[in-house]
Amino acid sequence: MHQIFFGIIEFLVSVLISFVLIFGSYRLFLAVTRKFDEEKQFKRKNLSVGIVLGGAILGEALIVKQAIFPVMSVIQIYVLGQEKNLGNFLEVLGLSIGYVLLSGFLALLGILFSFWLFNKMTPGIDQYEEIQDNNTAVAVFMAVVIIATCLLISSGVEGLTRALIPFPEVGTIPLR
Repeated sequence: MHQIFFGIIEFLVSVLISFVLIFGSYRLFLAVTRKFDEEKQFKRKNLSVGIVLGGAILGEALIVKQAIFPVMSVIQIYVLGQEKNLGNFLEVLGLSIGYVLLSGFLALLGILFSFWLFNKMTPGIDQYEEIQDNNTAVAVFMAVVIIATCLLISSGVEGLTRALIPFPEVGTIPLR
């Protein structure tokens, strides 16, 4: 019964995190690239903008996903553990939110690094101009660079998250 309860909680937390991070990332991209005006490009049916933004959001999801499992594991351990201390649980919950936000921030850094890397790899291409002109070849390649970079960064984010999360001492988990 506990597993079903935690499965539902993990699902709801994942939905909340996905909404907040995807919506927040999209809004952040709009704010950072004001002169580009992605929404105007969408209305013009610019497929290239959709490909690049989709790649960026997918890349972020790949990184943040690595933080969700260890966070949910620790919350489950604290809830099921013998020491039912609300203060400890709230502390772990607060830290967990911080870890997910940290992974979201690291994902954004990874995406910015991908843009920088793309510029270094293709010095003769003005990526913003090409995407504005709906050059899907540039957009696909750029999206793949973003996704590949985020895939490679994700294992480092997972290791950092696992290292930062305060797992309880051995022996505090009931074996029933």
